[in-house]
Amino acid sequence: MLSERVVIIGGLSISLLGILGLYCVLSLSQLPVAELTVVDKGHEGDAVRVVGEIEGVRHVKNDTITLLTISQQVSRKAVVFDFVNLSQGMRLELEGEVAMYEGEPELIVENLVTR
Repeated sequence: MLSERVVIIGGLSISLLGILGLYCVLSLSQLPVAELTVVDKGHEGDAVRVVGEIEGVRHVKNDTITLLTISQQVSRKAVVFDFVNLSQGMRLELEGEVAMYEGEPELIVENLVTR
């Protein structure tokens, strides 16, 4: 019969291995940072993560939607379906889905982080 100490040490070891495994899976499952040019017609429906600088900010629909113009070497539109207090010149990391609106590509933002 196994002693209580062996069972506890074994259980802790397996738990730690499980936590390490989850950490590895999460770190590998993040989207890689892409160029802003991926926000284009050929990538409609794709999930992307981009970094850029804010060229313009506008709030519409009683401040429930924030419209952004983001730039790297090119400029693209991004839409946040929430009020976000941002200003021109800020650097952002954006995650979202590429969509078409009135024939133009834009990023529907699901997550953003200021840098």
